[in-house]
Amino acid sequence: MQLSGYYINRFGANMRIGLIGATGKIGTILSRMIPSMELSGGASSKTSDAELEKIVVGSDVLIDFSVPDSTLKTIATAARHKVPMVTGTTGLSEKDFARIKEFSRTTPVLHAANFSLGIQLMAILVKKCSDVLADFDFGILDRHHNRKKDAPSGTALFLADHMSKPPQIVSLREGNIHGEHVCDFVGENEMLSVSHRVFNREIFADGALKCAQWIVGKSPRLYSMKDYLEDVTNV
Repeated sequence: MQLSGYYINRFGANMRIGLIGATGKIGTILSRMIPSMELSGGASSKTSDAELEKIVVGSDVLIDFSVPDSTLKTIATAARHKVPMVTGTTGLSEKDFARIKEFSRTTPVLHAANFSLGIQLMAILVKKCSDVLADFDFGILDRHHNRKKDAPSGTALFLADHMSKPPQIVSLREGNIHGEHVCDFVGENEMLSVSHRVFNREIFADGALKCAQWIVGKSPRLYSMKDYLEDVTNV
């Protein structure tokens, strides 16, 4: 966990992180990465409202990789206590996003469907390709493990939002694939593909930790990975 350790060591001694979705795939990785002295508590589907509130109150920032209902409940609690929150929950509806945006008027919230730097750069490339190749057919292949519930994935929808017209999206749920996305631009005589593949889920945890450090002290509003990257890398 060399990369993870680099980010963890940059946290101040008083930083306290509350982890929501602590028993999930990313939550389990984060639990290993965050030193015990910096972990204020972990919540799962079995956590009571009183226990959740105790975790929120005892945290400087929250990291959430759970499910929509849990995310909304946590953000409501975070807004009440003005605790910043980073969430990577997918499968959210338009109504869910509207509620998240409403809560972010009280406390800063960063939501991202994917916390990898590669996907953020891919989105920039995809937008450029779709603008230039506007008369081509657009398609997205979205591949994940066979236990992922939402299809298309949040990342596939994120990439689709960067295209100048709606793409065809094919979602496959196979084996233990961490995440693979391919954006195709197909014309009569040629095809251009832009792809991204995840080798290890630690990349998502690393990105969430960086964002958690960054969002503390920010003004209340809804942020994205684009906001983070523009601030720290000028991408």
